[in-house]
Amino acid sequence: MEKELIVYGRTFPCPDLMRSERFLQSKQVSYRMIHIDEDENAGTLVEQWVGHRSVPTIVVARKGDIAPIEEPQPLPPGRSARSFDRGTLITEPSDEALSKFLQRHGLMPQS
Repeated sequence: MEKELIVYGRTFPCPDLMRSERFLQSKQVSYRMIHIDEDENAGTLVEQWVGHRSVPTIVVARKGDIAPIEEPQPLPPGRSARSFDRGTLITEPSDEALSKFLQRHGLMPQS
């Protein structure tokens, strides 16, 4: 199965989004950006997955799709979505968490 990385973001500045984009670009990881403030359906999806419209929310999808290849693991009660690897989705990841997420999915070489 051919995979694609989808980054759900916004059109206005967000420090977490900018950091993740810099990280992906520095590692030459290709991704498709979907702006949730321009695409109401995408905003609704992020809200369903995370509980609110948090960016970046990053998913591994089938090429050409926008949803994760598998249903994301649920968040444990009381757990923040921040940097929590949910299998096929991660929200507001640290560079370390994003690196592990990408490597596990074969989207970035092991360092």
